[in-house]
Amino acid sequence: MLKPRKVSKAELKENEDAYKGCTLLEPRLWLDSALAGKDATTGGALYDYETVVECFCLKDNLTYEQASEMVDYNTERAIPYMPDPKPILVRESDAETEGFTDTPFWDDNDEE
Repeated sequence: MLKPRKVSKAELKENEDAYKGCTLLEPRLWLDSALAGKDATTGGALYDYETVVECFCLKDNLTYEQASEMVDYNTERAIPYMPDPKPILVRESDAETEGFTDTPFWDDNDEE
């Protein structure tokens, strides 16, 4: 997990250049610390979900449960309505299962 924190003005500028054309989550002063890269397929900014939640815990003095409910309800539900390339919240469980899509769950040579 990335470290949730306020980012500096210099980091905001660097991210502005690195993520040019991407839709970024607000408030950037906090959520830029959750940036984890760009999606190779869509070009959307990748955010670490846990870090986004932790940012709201620190910023708004929320419990983890309150912050995760807020992110789930407000942020995730708003993403489909954002301009392309849309930001992507990556959960640790999503990252663990990546790469398994190429492995079939059946054998094409099986006969009944």
